[in-house]
Amino acid sequence: MKSLKKISIFLVACLLMLSSFSFVGVKSVQAADTDQVQYTVGTTKNISSAIAAMGKNRNAYTNNNLNADVKAYDSTKELNSAISDGTVNAAVTDLVNYAAISKQHSNWKIAGTMPGYYGLVANKKYKSVKKLKGKTIAVDKADYSKYYLKNVLKKSKLKLSSVKLKQIDSEKDRVSALKSGDVDAAVLQDPSISEAKVNGDKVLKRDKTKTDNGNVLIVNNDYAKKNESNTNILVNVIKQEIKSINKTGGYMTANNSFSDYGVSGKAVQKLNDTSVKFKTVHKVKKSDFNKAFKYAKQQKLYKGKISYKKANMKIRQVK
Repeated sequence: MKSLKKISIFLVACLLMLSSFSFVGVKSVQAADTDQVQYTVGTTKNISSAIAAMGKNRNAYTNNNLNADVKAYDSTKELNSAISDGTVNAAVTDLVNYAAISKQHSNWKIAGTMPGYYGLVANKKYKSVKKLKGKTIAVDKADYSKYYLKNVLKKSKLKLSSVKLKQIDSEKDRVSALKSGDVDAAVLQDPSISEAKVNGDKVLKRDKTKTDNGNVLIVNNDYAKKNESNTNILVNVIKQEIKSINKTGGYMTANNSFSDYGVSGKAVQKLNDTSVKFKTVHKVKKSDFNKAFKYAKQQKLYKGKISYKKANMKIRQVK
């Protein structure tokens, strides 16, 4: 009896050991299943960002075997926080903002250009840029919007010092401030330009869609090196989404992105009535890079030497 009891205890112990090994195996498989390599792209809410989001909304990333997510933020400040805390490993931003964060985040590099454009929108009573002398204009002083305003004013023989600048982080809030009369004008991108037009405001100046207008895709270089194939897929999908817009000549394929951004139906209609054609993703021109960085340095947003070569990463599909 005692020997049988010992054998029984031994068998139970063996079963417990085997079961523990099986659970370890299950946990390992579960961890491997959920630990998939992915790209998380941070954006603000503009045309450049909507194109990146199209890849998610139209399942283009998934269909190309890339597990990718796109997180949209209301302002450049919020996007930069996501870059700092590691929430995102790629981002759609502009050259001036990239200059501002590049020293703190030296492992982030420029992957290539992104489509997009800026505009100066004013209360309808102002018929020209010159009429804005002494008036209040909403911008984000730490990104491309102030740089854009500087260049627009210069063409009308005005300086930044000839207008009053009001810091408003998000474009949505700038549209609201323009509507309420808190500001006389604002630097905006679409879909915010179209929202302002719905309110009756006037576009005084706007970039051409076929030119490079400072928008860029930036990527955590350490992550990109470890995931070269996924980086190429990310860029390729974005290029394909640009082609889909160019093919239709408008924004119909981006409507889901606009819906996610809370764009009004009337503004979406204006966007859909707009004819656009963009360049595909390509290398940032050295002249554009140097001008943006020199401006950032003048504005004390950037310190140190300006190196085009160090800031740009090599990607097979970006020429």
